[in-house]
Amino acid sequence: MFDWSAELHELRHHSLEWLHEARAEAVREERRWHLRRLAITRILDERHAIDDATATADGVSVREVRESVETARMLDELPQVAAAAAEGHLSATQLASVVHLADAATDAEWAARAPQCAPADLARMVRARRTPTVEESRRRWESRELRFWWDARTGMCTGRFALPDLAGAAFESAIDQICGRLRPEPGRPWAPRPQRAADALIALVERAQGHADGPAAGIVPKVVVQVPPTGPAEVVGPGVLLADETVEQLRANASIEAVLCDEHGAVITVGRAHTALPAKTTRVVRARDGHCRWPGCGEGHGLQVHHMVPRSWGGTDAFDNLVSVCARHHRLLVPHGELVLTGNPNRPDGLSLERAAHRPDHRSSAARAP
Repeated sequence: MFDWSAELHELRHHSLEWLHEARAEAVREERRWHLRRLAITRILDERHAIDDATATADGVSVREVRESVETARMLDELPQVAAAAAEGHLSATQLASVVHLADAATDAEWAARAPQCAPADLARMVRARRTPTVEESRRRWESRELRFWWDARTGMCTGRFALPDLAGAAFESAIDQICGRLRPEPGRPWAPRPQRAADALIALVERAQGHADGPAAGIVPKVVVQVPPTGPAEVVGPGVLLADETVEQLRANASIEAVLCDEHGAVITVGRAHTALPAKTTRVVRARDGHCRWPGCGEGHGLQVHHMVPRSWGGTDAFDNLVSVCARHHRLLVPHGELVLTGNPNRPDGLSLERAAHRPDHRSSAARAP
């Protein structure tokens, strides 16, 4: 029977140098045995002798079993990656990602590169191989929630929340900016980050109550979206990937900064930031409309400019294709949403709503060019 205390007692007699080397050897052995398990899994898979029931015997999830089968199958075409794993250069997490990045032509390249890549970076590159669909983006939005309740014992209002991609990034940006303003008095220590974040949330509530001079005054959330030449766009920071339709809907109201890179992705130069729509055009559209043009909505604050016919559908930046809408209704409109504002925006009663599927010029992909 294994005695944990005896094991620790024996190890305490060794030097730090010996312990570090022993640990490194244990990691290498663990990785070799992981590859051995994958090889056995591959043979069992060939004989149709592995299924979801294996998860119970292994004490893991069904998903983990399925992923190990998939990894084992993909290693058939990646002998160099397999050799790197056998030598202990790749962790199980790294290996699970790199098999999705390498192919027969890039096997040797990834066998050399992957050990130097953080698992999070490899997983990010795998995610970037597939652009999220507009349906996934809608599901994120539909999954938003805020739950709170009172704890009678502590007298605290507590809860949890979940915000999708851009909304979450905007919230994070606002809280971070306010936290930076909540500096302590001279000679006093900074409050812990969780307390300052709570103070920032309170400041946002106070601003909504009309406190114009609080720490949240003038805060404008800044959300940075990176749109690479290939692959999906992502929210910088959390690394959340965005559907092309979401990116296109941001275009009219975004500040665009061109970044020139070489063939390896290294930045050569950065251009000046500019708005996709001229500021004069935006001012004229908002002045003409005065409020959200969604039928029945009179919201006059936080308006965004919307292309009635999206650019990827052949729409232009002409005034008769631009309308002002509030953020709540903007996400319901094409190309991200399912509804189309159609008609003459120059007439107060000139607009109506249609389902996108009824439009003959409906498209499924968004233009990436600014």
